[in-house]
Amino acid sequence: PVPPATAPPTAPQSGGLDASAAREGMRLETPRGPASTRLGDRVRYRVARFQAQPNPIWMREMRQSARLLRTPIILMVLTVLMTLLMASMGGLMTGTTSPADAGSILFHTYFSLAYFVVALLGPGLAANSIASEREGKTWEALLLTGMRPAEVTRGKFLAAYTSIAMYIVMLAPVGALPFLFGGVTPLEVLIAFLFLFLFALLAVAFGLTISSKMSSLRNALLVTLVIAAPLSFMAFGAFGVGCSALAHELWNTVEPGLPVWLPTAYSRAPFGVEYLVYLVVLPITAISLPAWLLYEITRSNLTSVTDDRSHGLKRWYLVASMLLMITTTIPMFAVDARDRSGALIAGMCVYAVFIIFGVFLFAGEAIGPSRRVKRMLKQAPPLRRFLSPGVTQTAQLQLITSVSAVVVLAVAGVAFINTDMAARGARQIEELFLFTTYMIGFMTFVIGLAAMLRARSTGSTVPRVLLLVVLFFVATGPWILAAISGALGSSPAHNDLVIAAPSPFYVFFALSTLSRATPSLAVAASTIASISYAALGLLLLGLAHHKTKRIIEDHEAVLNEADRRLAAEDEAAAEATTSDAADGATPDADSATADGVEIGATSDEDAN
Repeated sequence: PVPPATAPPTAPQSGGLDASAAREGMRLETPRGPASTRLGDRVRYRVARFQAQPNPIWMREMRQSARLLRTPIILMVLTVLMTLLMASMGGLMTGTTSPADAGSILFHTYFSLAYFVVALLGPGLAANSIASEREGKTWEALLLTGMRPAEVTRGKFLAAYTSIAMYIVMLAPVGALPFLFGGVTPLEVLIAFLFLFLFALLAVAFGLTISSKMSSLRNALLVTLVIAAPLSFMAFGAFGVGCSALAHELWNTVEPGLPVWLPTAYSRAPFGVEYLVYLVVLPITAISLPAWLLYEITRSNLTSVTDDRSHGLKRWYLVASMLLMITTTIPMFAVDARDRSGALIAGMCVYAVFIIFGVFLFAGEAIGPSRRVKRMLKQAPPLRRFLSPGVTQTAQLQLITSVSAVVVLAVAGVAFINTDMAARGARQIEELFLFTTYMIGFMTFVIGLAAMLRARSTGSTVPRVLLLVVLFFVATGPWILAAISGALGSSPAHNDLVIAAPSPFYVFFALSTLSRATPSLAVAASTIASISYAALGLLLLGLAHHKTKRIIEDHEAVLNEADRRLAAEDEAAAEATTSDAADGATPDADSATADGVEIGATSDEDAN
């Protein structure tokens, strides 16, 4: 342990700290270092350090917010409006609805409104953080303080999250109105408030991510609200109303069609394996992974281009890929044995969407690591060096991860398919093999295309736009050609439909033909298309590697030439300095010698 540094005592001055303030300052000094590298000691050290020295950005934002008069006024107005709305609804339902039903309706209404308040207000508050610093020309001042971008990000996040938490706390007493009617347990209300705070975390992280990319406050607010509004409604419909029907299939105590079904499932569902998987593992994964991603994107946007900006994103990609690969196998065990291949294929489709998202995420990857990153990673482990910036390394990471995950999913599906059903089991294996082959080939093409587009571009926007355009035409273009040629108007089994084989959606048509007794041309066309995609993707990866290697070599040649010229200038300057010093020292030596001779001669004459 490192002993704490104590300041030397100073004499009291006018306007200085008094004795109590000095004792308070001594109490909040920097805590001792962790006793060891164990997790428990490190956590205790971080907690003690946070208590002694909270984030200065957080403290500054809170002090500025406390000086504003509009903050308590907005909180009061919002609370009064919510109270009047809930009280009016309760009064209208008193004579027409049973108390239990009225309490349940008020519960869902209150938390639905609170969700939209958090989903729309949270990103707006966070969007006013980093963009305002850049617009006010104070971002450079923050960096000059020596704070790392991660510390600034945490301070801004804590400030925005504290502000939105105040809104939730102010609205909390209104959430007690359903207790006057019944039909809701206290545990359900507590769980609902807990998830409301978790949703606020995601909302603030999303707004902070948009703000870290923008240089203007108005643009940050506009982009944040334009994206947050449809996303919040889509999430409310998909995870609220949509998932309530799925929850009703698992537990009859959960009513279908109600948006706030998760607290009811926690309090009324029987405890078991399904409870742990669907109510513990999946919610934690669904909240932690997006929050981690948004944090890494924000930190990457605030990091200098000469630093390693993609290491955190690649770590997230590896962890998310592994967790999603495990999650996609869960539906296979929740359906009948006859439908396991279909459930696994549906999960693999979700994983394919994740791979494409990762391709767009890393489409702005740096061509190669800078000299600073290379020097820092010289003694790093091989895995850490593999996660360094670079188009080639990133494409290899995506290709290895996606192919390995798809192969593992296919092997797991074959292992758990009921082979006792001879005909049905063989067809399920054929379906998995056909879909896996096409998915591997098409994902290889997408990864290679993204790497090639990034290698031939100087920015990150153009590769993403071009990749989106190419994927759109690849997915829809073959079907348009099939419609023009008249193949879509014929029977689905017509061989003319093979013209749509390059489309990734054609594989589902090929899967539907496997139930026939005679081999279909669609299966052969799908296999040929997958092999062609794989070969084209590997070719594009090779071209991207050659292009990036040439760019890096040219860049290194320019840097080496600049270093050579600078070294030559330094050597010439050093030689000039040496020659000037020599020229200046020669006359002094001659004069000193002459003076010495004259003095010596005089001394000899005197001696004689």
